[in-house]
Amino acid sequence: MENQLKEDEIDLIALIKSLWISKKFIIKLTAAFAALGVVVALLSPIKYTASSTFIPQSSQAGSSSNLSGVASLVGISLGGNISSNEIPPSLYPQIIQSTTYKRDLLKLPLKISSEKPSVLLQDYMLQKNSSSDFLGTVKKYTIMLPFTILSAIKGEEKNSNYNSSNSAMSVSLKEEGLFENLTGILKLSVNSKERFVTLSASMEDPLVSAIIAKGAQEILQKNVINYKIKSASEQLEFNQKLLDFKKIEFDSLQNKLALFKDSNLNIVGSRFQNKLSGLESQFNIVNAVYQELSKQLEQSKLQVSRDTPVFSVIKGVSIPNQRSAPKRSLTVVIYSFIGFILGCGFVLIKTPFLQIIKEIKS
Repeated sequence: MENQLKEDEIDLIALIKSLWISKKFIIKLTAAFAALGVVVALLSPIKYTASSTFIPQSSQAGSSSNLSGVASLVGISLGGNISSNEIPPSLYPQIIQSTTYKRDLLKLPLKISSEKPSVLLQDYMLQKNSSSDFLGTVKKYTIMLPFTILSAIKGEEKNSNYNSSNSAMSVSLKEEGLFENLTGILKLSVNSKERFVTLSASMEDPLVSAIIAKGAQEILQKNVINYKIKSASEQLEFNQKLLDFKKIEFDSLQNKLALFKDSNLNIVGSRFQNKLSGLESQFNIVNAVYQELSKQLEQSKLQVSRDTPVFSVIKGVSIPNQRSAPKRSLTVVIYSFIGFILGCGFVLIKTPFLQIIKEIKS
């Protein structure tokens, strides 16, 4: 046991000695990577981040009782057990990563200048990508090579094209590239404890970043609202169609009854009374159905209003004045650390490798 501890101590001391002997090499490599980090920091594009913070209100307890009171005044019962679909904030990151959401966001109009017409976000991004393709490729395999290697080692999975006859599920190569760019532009964080959501967008133009952040927030809230009130909206649409159909019959019978009365003002007889009673009975039945459908339509409208979630904005989107990236000092520190680790690793690997070669030669 003691011999084993002594051997371990000897090995550790030998490793430290190897590092100390090669300290100049390690320092030079660290300095070289630090210089590379400075170049990367200086050449990296400046980005501005615009963000908004809001709290999703899943239900309106106070307004629910108010709506019930209003409904009771017009003879409508909202009922106590009404099912509702809820989207918790923890699912918001999945929403902004969905194909439907990204396609909606790519259609966002950007009004950058009052002198120029609006341009869609997808066209703006394609123009930016085409102007920086060559420089980006050179940068990726030169000064950004360490990060390229790390990404390759990490092996991030990319969404492959889904070839299907359904156009809603198929993604073209151009769209896939735009989707990946959006993933780097948008950031969403959810504070589960405090129940607030922060959505941010980072772009080289501060105005564009603010427009994207605002549009992304509105599209996200629209998706949540549409999902939440989907059932109530479908019921409202169905009741509206029934009421419209019954109104035609109601108006026809009402006109028919009025015309019959006007045409027989001075006529008194059993045949007249029988026909009049028949028309009035038919009209009363249609009128009762029409009034009931009207109540159901108002009930559906109140239900949609009650189911519609409310988003309380804590911090609205504003045009950023200070850049958010690159963090140049942090970039230099990271590159220096990578150089130091590579230098130490090379020295530690080189020493036993040379010993093995010596043993083979001997």
